[in-house]
Amino acid sequence: MLVRERPATELVIATRILARAHALAEGGRIALRLRDVMYIGGRDASPATLTPYDVAVLLLEDGTVLHGSPPADVDRYLEAQRAPGVGSAARAADGVLVTAKDLRACAVATLRRARREDATADEAVIERTWLDLVADARVTGALIGAFPTEEQTG
Repeated sequence: MLVRERPATELVIATRILARAHALAEGGRIALRLRDVMYIGGRDASPATLTPYDVAVLLLEDGTVLHGSPPADVDRYLEAQRAPGVGSAARAADGVLVTAKDLRACAVATLRRARREDATADEAVIERTWLDLVADARVTGALIGAFPTEEQTG
C-alpha cells in the first residue's frame, strides 16, 4: 500500500539526489511535511535505493505512525517540522539539521551546504537548481525504481 503516491515519490527523488551527492549524514534523511503529516524514509531503507514503498508516514502532532517503519531518530525530524514555516528538514553530511519552507528548497540548501556554497532563498535559483538535479539524476540512472509502477499502485 502506498499512502499518497506523489509526496512519497517527491521525497524519494530528493533523498536519492542527496544520497548520490553525499550530502546526507550517515543514516541521515530528508523529511517532508504536508499539513499535519510527515513523510520520511523508512528505518531499513537505504537513501540511495529508497522507493515510495519504503516511506514512513506519521502524524506531526504526536508521531503516530500511519504507514511504514520510521527511522530511530524520527523525533529529531518531527521536532524540526513542528516549527512554523518549516515544510522540510534534512540531516546534512556535517550532522546539522537543515530546514526550509518546502522539500525542494531543503534539498537544494542541503546540497549547497555539502558543497560549502552560500545558501540562497531565491525561488528561481532553487527551482532551476532542482530541475537540473532531477535531470542529471535521471540521465545517470539514479532514479531507476524511484517511481511506483502501475502494477504496485493499481
